[in-house]
Amino acid sequence: MFVGAHPDDDTAVLATFARYLLDEGFRGTVVTATGGDGGGNAIGPEAGRALALIRKEEERRALALVGVESPSFLALTDFYFTLSAEEASRRWGESFVCDIVRHVRLERPEVIVTMWPGPGTHGQHQMAARAATIAYAKAGDAGFCSEHIQDEHLAPFEPLKLYYANRDAPTTVAIPSSDFSRASNRSFAEIAALATSQYRSQGFDRFARIPVEEPRPQRFMLVRSRVPVGESERHLLEGALVAVGSSPAGVRFALEPEAFSTGIGQPLFVAVRLEDARGEPIDNAVVTFQPLAGWSVEPAEGGALVTPTDSAALDVNARLFATYRTEHDGRKIEGSNFTWLRARAPIRAEFVPLYDIASYRDFARETRTEWVIETLPTRVPLAIGRVNDVRVTVSNTSGQSQKGTVTLDLPEGVVLRSGAEFVVPASGEVELRLELAVDERVLPEGRHSAKVPLRVTTEVEGRSSSDSADVYALPVLEIPQIPSPPRIDGDLEDMKGWPGSDISPQDLWWRREPDGATDSSASFHLAYDGDYLYVGARVLDDVVVCNIAPDDIKAQLRSDAIGITIDPSGTSQDTATVLQAAAFPCTTEGFGARGFRDADANQGPMEQTAPGMEVASRRSDDGYTFEARIPWSAMPHQPGPGDEIGLNVVIYDGDDADARVGANVSESGLAWAAFEWGGKQALPYLWPRVVLGR
Repeated sequence: MFVGAHPDDDTAVLATFARYLLDEGFRGTVVTATGGDGGGNAIGPEAGRALALIRKEEERRALALVGVESPSFLALTDFYFTLSAEEASRRWGESFVCDIVRHVRLERPEVIVTMWPGPGTHGQHQMAARAATIAYAKAGDAGFCSEHIQDEHLAPFEPLKLYYANRDAPTTVAIPSSDFSRASNRSFAEIAALATSQYRSQGFDRFARIPVEEPRPQRFMLVRSRVPVGESERHLLEGALVAVGSSPAGVRFALEPEAFSTGIGQPLFVAVRLEDARGEPIDNAVVTFQPLAGWSVEPAEGGALVTPTDSAALDVNARLFATYRTEHDGRKIEGSNFTWLRARAPIRAEFVPLYDIASYRDFARETRTEWVIETLPTRVPLAIGRVNDVRVTVSNTSGQSQKGTVTLDLPEGVVLRSGAEFVVPASGEVELRLELAVDERVLPEGRHSAKVPLRVTTEVEGRSSSDSADVYALPVLEIPQIPSPPRIDGDLEDMKGWPGSDISPQDLWWRREPDGATDSSASFHLAYDGDYLYVGARVLDDVVVCNIAPDDIKAQLRSDAIGITIDPSGTSQDTATVLQAAAFPCTTEGFGARGFRDADANQGPMEQTAPGMEVASRRSDDGYTFEARIPWSAMPHQPGPGDEIGLNVVIYDGDDADARVGANVSESGLAWAAFEWGGKQALPYLWPRVVLGR
């Protein structure tokens, strides 16, 4: 079973299942959270429902190519672009998780494959993956979502394996996509390309190329397993439906620690669960634990006591293996499995995570998937030209008070001012506020923002502990309150002298870097008054594409466009409380900008979603000029003089001058603050800081 968020090219990951689904006779199912009449509201209710039906049909066609004939659609709303799982949870409601659990109890899948549940991707993807993870952990518990059992007479069911698709870890299974499917008479890479091409409403048909020149393997992270696994998996069904060595398929063998981490010298009980394929205990088996460097392992009734010693590596994942051996039907059988553990330093310093990573870590602890957290550093946004507070928690698991100093591995341009000393009571914790000054030396040449590593370390009585984070260095700008408004006509003359910044080809967040400043770059200026925010920009673009019809004003990613993302409170946690303005500089009818809102909670043409917004553009010899006024009244929060807002300016560029009307021609994206995909658009805490001058 694959659990996904919405009809999407990510479902094409199932192409590599064709060897199982088609060639080897196994059956697979897909559950998609959105679809049907639960379409997006990005282009209005009626058009949204129509788009949902189109995307549902695209999903069916794509899945049919990989052997899935009967997908399930929950018909939840596929709403505006967000990177917040919490926002998706609010929109979808609490019953959504039970809907996924119901499908697991109804379909009874031995293996669940889902998406990445942590920050860094669509909030809807995250929430779908979290629901799938919870279903893996809880579908076998009769007390969880008990209405299925009481009202529908469904039986509890425990899936045997859980994978996250397209992730790398020590447990990643890489399946070659160049292999050939006998049933489909194509390589798995070609099947994936064909499946992806079915999502035409998202423009993925333009990326399908057959034959595939460089087929890449599909990667799946094994997150949890209740059955034996091989040291190096080659098949996602190993242990569940395919025998592993001499261990028959379906034998349950799992290690279940009472906690993920423990302190030096503090024992941890690891229970062993061993059952046959019918769920009956195997009583005559011998279970042995492999030695684990730096840990003592002592057999105990029902499992083992494991204890980190003075030589244990601190604050890193350690993998504990065990093997069962017994006789079955006159032959010897055996199988192995593992669990992850961590030795915790007596004194530990950790960056305090922002809300999104903190929420994911809480979820991982609840679902016993904590070992995956190691792949997700804390994010630390820092304003350039300021002294910033960075919070660090120092915890003490020892029996006596401790004092010391935390040290930081600082990138160039970041300086620690104060706050590194601590005194922490026995079995307690304290929170430090470190003052970090940031200057422009942190920026790579040509860029106006930067992502750089940061590490905090503490050492007490010869034992050190460290934690890592990613610093996001953000530009800062103070803009004036002007006494009289400019004319919005595309002529930048009356905006001269306003503060602003440049956007260079190195400020890249999307796809390929432009071929120099003349291909794509910009300069812009900002000001405001009591009614409007004003933006003027000069965009260099040697090929301005005007392939958008005048009545098709949406989705700025498709063509040449400019976007202005605004967090009017400066504290928004998601796209529900921001305004994201955008404009195409021209349409198929010629020059004359058309404005709209995109990827926020109120999308559509500016006349409907931001009354009073006005945009204008003019063609220039080397690109175009653009002006906009954006009304404060259209924003979820109205800031005033002295307030600080989040604001980013984003440039989209395509160079296909002969593109068909409405085609997706996007080739590169630049931004004043340019980080990984999505960061420039849907993470308000990664937008530059703009102060409204008094």
